[in-house]
Amino acid sequence: MHYLFAAVYALLAWWFFTAIILVLDGFPRRTFRWSLLGWTVLTAVALWQLYLGRNDTSSVGRYAAFTWGTIAWGWQELSFYTGLITGPRKAACPPDCKGLRHFLHAVSVSLYHELAVIGGCALVFGLLHGAANTTGLWTYLIMWWMHQSAKLNVFFGVRNLNEEYLPEHLRYLAAFFTKKNMNWFFPLSVSISTGVTSVMIGAAARATGPAAIGWTLLSVLMVLAILEHWLLVLPINRTPWSMTRKGATVQPVTVEVVGGFLGTGKTTFVQRLLQNKAPAERVAILVNDMGDVSLDGVLLRDRGAEVVELPNGCVCCTLRGDLESQLRSIVARSKPQRVIIEPSGAAELGDLLRVLARPSLHDVVGQLRLYTLLDAGNFGALYSRMPQLVEAYAALSPLLVVNKADRLPAEGLDAIFATLRQLNPSATLVATSYGVVDPALLTQATVVLSSGEAEHGEHALLGLDSITLPVPPAAAAELRGLLVMLRDGAFGEVVRAKGIAPVGEGWMQLDLAGGEVRLQHARPATQSMLTVIGRELQRGALTQALADLAQPVITGHGVLEGR
Repeated sequence: MHYLFAAVYALLAWWFFTAIILVLDGFPRRTFRWSLLGWTVLTAVALWQLYLGRNDTSSVGRYAAFTWGTIAWGWQELSFYTGLITGPRKAACPPDCKGLRHFLHAVSVSLYHELAVIGGCALVFGLLHGAANTTGLWTYLIMWWMHQSAKLNVFFGVRNLNEEYLPEHLRYLAAFFTKKNMNWFFPLSVSISTGVTSVMIGAAARATGPAAIGWTLLSVLMVLAILEHWLLVLPINRTPWSMTRKGATVQPVTVEVVGGFLGTGKTTFVQRLLQNKAPAERVAILVNDMGDVSLDGVLLRDRGAEVVELPNGCVCCTLRGDLESQLRSIVARSKPQRVIIEPSGAAELGDLLRVLARPSLHDVVGQLRLYTLLDAGNFGALYSRMPQLVEAYAALSPLLVVNKADRLPAEGLDAIFATLRQLNPSATLVATSYGVVDPALLTQATVVLSSGEAEHGEHALLGLDSITLPVPPAAAAELRGLLVMLRDGAFGEVVRAKGIAPVGEGWMQLDLAGGEVRLQHARPATQSMLTVIGRELQRGALTQALADLAQPVITGHGVLEGR
């Protein structure tokens, strides 16, 4: 009977303290320091009680040591999941970050936490080394193994990432999660856990009295570790503590996809959508601009929308599963009424729609709208160069927005409209400038799509490379000259360039699209950057050109433009 009671106690204690930590982590961030302060006091009491009971080998002593050890480990969990003790890096890994660099970034996001864990293990070991009752020590070490092994498995790749349970302030950690059915470390970690569990169960079976209780408590904890590992790879989507998380359920939302080629004004169009939203309406944005760092995320975040940077280079290439989990995660956590997705110009729109039409997302995607933007000034050249891709874009969208229409005479627009009507007779055509569209027309962009209807879209990438580099302080004229050089092919065939840089006492947004160079004043940013997208790009020459930029001079206000 004492085996059964010990097993039930271990299970309930583990679940209870885990639930408390998750509930505290769900409170407003202003409460986190107070929560950690309170748990720190509780941990100090736990460590003192572990020391006082180090030679108490009674049944009560075993239960107490297990409980105090669990509480002491809880401080490590709470300090990390509240974001108070994590690491020096608090940002997602750049999209092209792989291999050793990716691993070092992963270490950096939790370095201080890992040092705290090592310090905690050393402290508990020092208090209980040589003690007659080591149940508390082994409890702490098993908790550490469960935590460390699960974290490595998520990094190397598992089926169930459960990233929707990440708190808002730790969302960047999702960039260090890898989705795959299995990884090389999983069999090793499970085998180690199974072997240790077998030894502990054998010790519990051979022991009597209080010693049997201690080994049973530890054995159940190891069984939970094994179960937690298998839940990462089995084809299920629930965790034992999912009922403790706020926002675990979702309500269907309107998903709006803003498609189009590079430089057609998609980000400006998204900004217009945000300007026209109702004051109380919650809007989330998924941005995936092809580049090391997404500048669009920097610009859109200023307008009150939540922006999630999708890792790696293409929404619909290697990350179809990731897009689904990110979409479900942001809807569950933030509960928006609308989600706007601005995929990269290099992403195949048909593949993106196929993801959104999956039966597994029917409870998330209540209504789907698709807006496709085209550059009026660049339409003819683009259609002559890549007719199949233009036709694919036009055929998929119920609303085609011909942007930058002020750059063409009426007969030029008529020719574009005639071409688009041939490609998609049922589509609504809108000519506009600066992304301004009558909100009443947006309802005509609704897509009724099954998962099979998007299958005809070929997965055609444009064969583009991207470079993202920091921009030193420079004069506006120098930055404009650099963009002109990019436009004229000095650093390769540049399709698009955008950036933000310090100029004088302020900041300027840099833009090269459709052959036009544009500089305009921007809000201050935390970092400068220039993202260049094109073919056969010369990184070394561009890096040197940026280094050679003159120091800033005081510039006037307004917008500088050139062709």
